[in-house]
Amino acid sequence: MNFTVTPSSLQSQCLHAVLKAERPDIHQKRIDLMKLQGEFKVKLRGLEKSLLDALNESQGNSILEDDTVIGTLESLKNQAADIGRRMHETENVMEEITSVSSLYNPMALGCSSIYFALEQAASVHFLYV
Repeated sequence: MNFTVTPSSLQSQCLHAVLKAERPDIHQKRIDLMKLQGEFKVKLRGLEKSLLDALNESQGNSILEDDTVIGTLESLKNQAADIGRRMHETENVMEEITSVSSLYNPMALGCSSIYFALEQAASVHFLYV
């Protein structure tokens, strides 16, 4: 694992800390949406696996002749459409959160810059270590 601190990663961490302190509602909404989007991705992978299992277990010469495969395909299509619609709704809310977060980006950038300026101060004089 790489534990190197980069300006962008520190800026992101500072932004999350500022949001947590200043706008806990936005911070919590962002965490919930990220968790929900992860769950949606897991469900879609599960649906893909179910589809592959149904196709693998099909009997007969043609997949289209197997009623269980057709039923499974229709069910998976409906579930995938529902998940896609819900993911689209969460993306819209995430855009709103991003616009609110952008108000705090200058502060996060400043915090990151101060950290790296102080880190470089050691190269100016040994007492800054």
